[in-house]
Amino acid sequence: MLIVIDGYNFIFTVPELERHIGRNRIEPVRDHITSLFSRYREKKRYDIIIVFDGTHIETDLPKKQTCSGVTVIYSKTGVDADTEIKRITSLCQNPQDVCIVTYDNDIKRYVKKCGCQVIDPKAMYKTILETLNLNKGRRPKSEEPECKQNGPSEDDAKHWKDVFKTLPNDETTSAVEKKPVPSVKGKKPTPKTTDEPHYKYQGTPADEVQYWVRIFKGEDEDVTQD
Repeated sequence: MLIVIDGYNFIFTVPELERHIGRNRIEPVRDHITSLFSRYREKKRYDIIIVFDGTHIETDLPKKQTCSGVTVIYSKTGVDADTEIKRITSLCQNPQDVCIVTYDNDIKRYVKKCGCQVIDPKAMYKTILETLNLNKGRRPKSEEPECKQNGPSEDDAKHWKDVFKTLPNDETTSAVEKKPVPSVKGKKPTPKTTDEPHYKYQGTPADEVQYWVRIFKGEDEDVTQD
């Protein structure tokens, strides 16, 4: 399989790569993705071509070079990377075995007509990280906005602190009137049920108790006399 990458389109479409452009020049990022695809090629044994727009390179760089098995092409002066990718695609004898990594709609339409496959740069980058086991130790990306993940800024915190300082007291107190809780003087008796006898609630009458005491004492006397 042949994979052709729209180099700068790949860099500026993947947020993890694009954010480094502001801190550094584009050359280190360009070398970084070349290294990534080189390691990916060692795992998958694919043929890989990365095409960059030649107008953004140093004049002493060759228009075509090989870096660790990856072919890097810089388009000629006056020819953009899009035209170079289309030219490569048109020369492929087995377009169904060719994948073009780009987000450019014009290139996608052209290569699809030629019978080539199209891969989204973000999906390609994710596949590379998974293949090279570079996702280990990374925190899963949250769907919440970055400002919510990082918390309020110092200016926001100061703003809301000043707002709450100026609030009147009656706005901060509760509008719910508190009522005293009635005290419980005693436990309510268990309500009677019609299915249970009266003595279960009142206990055994005193005269009945004495009756049974005499009965048992009389039996004891009879036993001793015998």
